[in-house]
Amino acid sequence: MKKDPSQINTASILAIAALTVCLLAGKAHASVELTAQVDDLNPPFGGRVTYTATLTGGSLLPDITPPDFDGFEIVMGPSMSSSFEMVNGRMSQSKSITYVLRAVKSGHVTIGPAKAIRKRKTYAVSNSIELDVGQSTAPAVPETDEEQSEAESRVSFSDLFITAKANKDTVYKQEMVIVTYRIYMRVTVNGYEITKLPQARGFWTEDYDLPPRPNLRDTVIGGKSYKTAVLRKTALFPTRTGKLTIEPLEMDCQVQLPARRRYRRSRDPFQMFFQDPFMQRSETRSIRTRALTLVVRDLPAANCPASFKGDVGDFRLRVNYDKRQITQHDALTVKVVVSGSGYLKSIDPPRLKLPTGFEQFDPTVKESISLIGNSMKGKMTFTYLVIPRRVGTFDLSPVVFSYFDPQTGRYNELSDGGIRLTVEAAEGPAAFGTWSERSDVALLNSDIRFIKELNGPLVATTEPVYSSIWFYVTLGLSPLLFILGLGTEAIVIRRGSDPAALRRRKAPEKMRRELNRARKTARRGNLYAAIDIAARALIDMAGAVTFTPAAGLTTDSLVEFMSHTDVDPGLVDEVVSLIHETDRIRFSGGDLSQDAVDDLLKRFKHAAEGLEKLK
Repeated sequence: MKKDPSQINTASILAIAALTVCLLAGKAHASVELTAQVDDLNPPFGGRVTYTATLTGGSLLPDITPPDFDGFEIVMGPSMSSSFEMVNGRMSQSKSITYVLRAVKSGHVTIGPAKAIRKRKTYAVSNSIELDVGQSTAPAVPETDEEQSEAESRVSFSDLFITAKANKDTVYKQEMVIVTYRIYMRVTVNGYEITKLPQARGFWTEDYDLPPRPNLRDTVIGGKSYKTAVLRKTALFPTRTGKLTIEPLEMDCQVQLPARRRYRRSRDPFQMFFQDPFMQRSETRSIRTRALTLVVRDLPAANCPASFKGDVGDFRLRVNYDKRQITQHDALTVKVVVSGSGYLKSIDPPRLKLPTGFEQFDPTVKESISLIGNSMKGKMTFTYLVIPRRVGTFDLSPVVFSYFDPQTGRYNELSDGGIRLTVEAAEGPAAFGTWSERSDVALLNSDIRFIKELNGPLVATTEPVYSSIWFYVTLGLSPLLFILGLGTEAIVIRRGSDPAALRRRKAPEKMRRELNRARKTARRGNLYAAIDIAARALIDMAGAVTFTPAAGLTTDSLVEFMSHTDVDPGLVDEVVSLIHETDRIRFSGGDLSQDAVDDLLKRFKHAAEGLEKLK
């Protein structure tokens, strides 16, 4: 039987095509090339590095297996890309795999070779990469916008750090300095906890009231975008001269990161591509500021007025008298108001210069002070009660107050007041006093001793006192009563001198007051402020129970203390959960409803009742 020539040609063509494909496939695998590179051979500790492995060759390229990134942490990846082209009938193809890494080990670090593998056969091996990772350093403060890029390279984590910046480097004694603590983030922070507050020895400190939720804004450092917020702002007033150091602030942050993914053991390239990109993990990072050093100069000795008592700032003085004509033994009210900017709390009450025969009582002090902008502003009001014991016309001297102005570098002396006061004689019993008024009578250099009138003649006792049995009973009990009095006094002094115990006794009542205030605040629609009020009160109460200052309280110290007491572990978990929940609400934001706030306030109440029962 004779075959059709067309069938012979078709079979021959198919055989030749199959043979050609096999030869090309073998040649494609045999001619592949794998190279690896990074974008920075000298990254800082905590800095990011982009690693790319590229495979080139013909068709049917094998899979790329990445190396073990020892000394690095995978931040993002893998991301994969491929390309295909045909030039002059010649086909070529390439594929690449990219990772974003973070350096977690300083010094000389080697990234091993990547491999091109298919069906357990290695077709190509890339080059190794040698890197020199900088040493771990504390974050530096960006002094200016131009220096922020340089400062960013010196922080321990380039995607999360905190800075401390003073608005002045050189100040006078008692001149106000503002230190601002600001956090910079390129990662998601779910919460934070200050583990160590900065010690500022040689300073009076006043903290600014910041919003419950940090105000986030965008900024750019070294070409990278950050979210930044002010976490703490403190006003410092140096009390001695020389170089004074403000120690670092340390804090732990709960950071949300992509989950670590390793594909070394995977044989399926689609598993690498289709892995869930939203897998997350939580990591605790400890960050700290650098220490600050300030140079404090002493106040100049030249032209210092005799009335100067060490006050520094910019002040004004006002003196008011409620009367200019008064009756003998009546009270004259003198009000002295010192207002302006500076450390008003350190101002001593001015001493009134009064004529002889005037009695002056210690003043009552009222302060109205707030931290506004870059200064402490307000006023101190000193109210004096003056009683004239003499009759006549008297000239009251003006009140004098001096201060040093650091802006001008000069001393200023203020004077105000001074009136002519007429004191008229009192009429009736008030002129000399009566028995019912003897506590109000006080004459210069002597007191009136009142003589009690007798209702009958004096009669001599017929029996000596020492012959009575009560005399010996009283005599025997006197040492016991004396010892009992000493013991009672010691107990009262000890209870009053132990601020920690006193704080613990007052904590429950304070917590109830703050919860009532939080409920009222929530009803007015200020939900975030209500949560902040309750959280601060709970932290203060927990600090009182654990005998720890509320500013330095950590969840670890709270758990450690309660582990040594007979307390329900559920209460510990609830208190810690409330603290973390509050931090999350304050920092992460989100919508709050009235019902959610009411539920949280109930949890705060139950936790407080549990803390109150601890012994």
